[in-house]
Amino acid sequence: MSFPPEPRGLLLLLVVWTASQLCPPSAADPAASPRIIITSSSLGEKRFLFGPPESHIVLYHEQGTPSVFVGAESKLYYHNFDNSTDYEVPFKTTRKPSNCKNDDDKNYLTLLEKYQEKLLICGTNACNPTCWNWVHGKKEIFMHAQGLAPFGLDPNALVLVDGDDIYSTIKKHQYNGKNPRFRRILGSTELYTTDMMMKNPQFVKAAMVKQDKPYNAKIYLFFREDNPDSSRNPVASKSISRVAQLCKGDKGGSGSLSASKWTTFLKATLLCVDGDRHFNHLQDVFIVESPVWSQTKIYGLFSNEWEYSAVCVYSVGAISEVFRTSPLKGYTGEPPAVRPGQCLEGDQRTPHETFQLADSYPEVLNRVQEKAIFSNKHHYQQIEIHQVEAGDGVTYNVLYLATDRGTIHKVVVLPTGAINVLEIQPFQSSAVIQSVILDTARKELFVASLSEVVQLPLAMCGAYKNTCGSCVLARDPYCGWTGGRCDSVYDHKQHGNRTLLQALTHDNSSDICSSSSNNTKEDGTGLHMNVTVPQQSRYYLNCTVESHHANYTWFHNNRAILHCRPGHRHCIYFIDNMTDDLYGTYSCIAKEDWFTQTLVTENLVKPFSKTIAFRDKLDKDTATTTSLSFWLGLLHMLAVVLVIQ
Repeated sequence: MSFPPEPRGLLLLLVVWTASQLCPPSAADPAASPRIIITSSSLGEKRFLFGPPESHIVLYHEQGTPSVFVGAESKLYYHNFDNSTDYEVPFKTTRKPSNCKNDDDKNYLTLLEKYQEKLLICGTNACNPTCWNWVHGKKEIFMHAQGLAPFGLDPNALVLVDGDDIYSTIKKHQYNGKNPRFRRILGSTELYTTDMMMKNPQFVKAAMVKQDKPYNAKIYLFFREDNPDSSRNPVASKSISRVAQLCKGDKGGSGSLSASKWTTFLKATLLCVDGDRHFNHLQDVFIVESPVWSQTKIYGLFSNEWEYSAVCVYSVGAISEVFRTSPLKGYTGEPPAVRPGQCLEGDQRTPHETFQLADSYPEVLNRVQEKAIFSNKHHYQQIEIHQVEAGDGVTYNVLYLATDRGTIHKVVVLPTGAINVLEIQPFQSSAVIQSVILDTARKELFVASLSEVVQLPLAMCGAYKNTCGSCVLARDPYCGWTGGRCDSVYDHKQHGNRTLLQALTHDNSSDICSSSSNNTKEDGTGLHMNVTVPQQSRYYLNCTVESHHANYTWFHNNRAILHCRPGHRHCIYFIDNMTDDLYGTYSCIAKEDWFTQTLVTENLVKPFSKTIAFRDKLDKDTATTTSLSFWLGLLHMLAVVLVIQ
């Protein structure tokens, strides 16, 4: 695209500003940025649209099935992604609202969980929490609802179902105190935490975790609470992240004051660090179980005050050791015979003196701390983990991280470190991600917004184009080069003994693709064109970035003229004034490790003499008027900059 010579000042200012946006200082670790950015279209996704957007949803998916249930305001959706069948069931309020504020007079479905082989559905029901069982497509009233649904929408509501037991952070009565509690409300003896145990907790997750012996099984509660040190230290974080343990077999205390209270509650500070940066704000937790209880891994997703994110991994063995051996913070006396936090066998109850000590000093001194396995400037809000066996027989952990911009980042943990291989834009239009559920049996990811649920295959190998170099350099353990295409490891198993080329470490030789009739330099695959450019005009050459981990270079007649660092969406070379020495062949070449590819080739040529004469006349006729083409070009460049941002 060419521009007239005037006005030079405004255009020069734009070019300087644009250059500053195109080439800001690169991130310390380019692997933290997604290598490729795609939409989910044409990569095997399936969609279920609600119609008008909902104001609230909760998603339920049972592992190994093709269907989802979606709870919304006064209705339940069902959709089967395999046969596209769906239905909608009304869940209207069953009584006239009373003592409800704002929009609390609606029936918001807040809980969908499998309980005793039935789907348990609970909703606010106009400040009268109500539950139903969903049996063979029909509603049946579930007798108990206290503590299973809030009286109005509550972001701090958390429910854990484990066999016949149900645990909850939801108030049983609408006005029964301000400090949230963690309760066991169904199944075994009902217990609740005292107000001394947590200070203004914001709950993140609760999980049942097996340990060495059945009676030692623990509930791990992850939450944030007010930092007691913030009043004494003005630079301290206002909140602090915690992990708490409770014994699943806790039967309450032996004294009358402790009989209905959790007596094995202990909490520890949960820290995630990356060099000198501390990430104090726990966002989400995902647990990867192991046959060896101590090797079960807890992935914690954290953010800091700048809303940068980090992922740290903790072992259950290390957490258990902290609770078992650490002294209580602030306590200097002798511990009782039954130490705080100790699980007891059989029908034993915790002695009252042990409960009193733990209730007065619920925090252990030692902290649970790990180094981040991955961190970057994005603000992640949810995390899912999948373990995939690659072509080399090694199992790799893949993190699926939901951003606050409605996208999913696919991060692979390799021996050399974690790399961000893909950014997926799942929805038809930009939307906030409400829920993410990973199905390990079907190898699928379910992502929900207020308008739709999208089913995505975990292996989206089509994103890496059909070239050997692009496929192999993705370092995606799901994908490899075989039979002239980028194929998934799951499809490859059905093709017999064909070789699957992957390069999941940097130790692979640079000729890995030579055996597949692909050279390591794959020219001829990019855009080729001849462009006529008038003398003394302006022109820019644009090379769209495919891999954000590659380096891009513009060459003029085989001489390098511009280098673009990784992490940007375009590599643009601008010609301010076309002169004789600037004509010729311009090529944009991408280089990532051993793989080199020519993406764009433009041959800039002079116009014919008649064209030059016509342009001279045109310049005289428009000497005092700004050219329309200039403004169109200006708008085009502004659009490019906005895309880059």
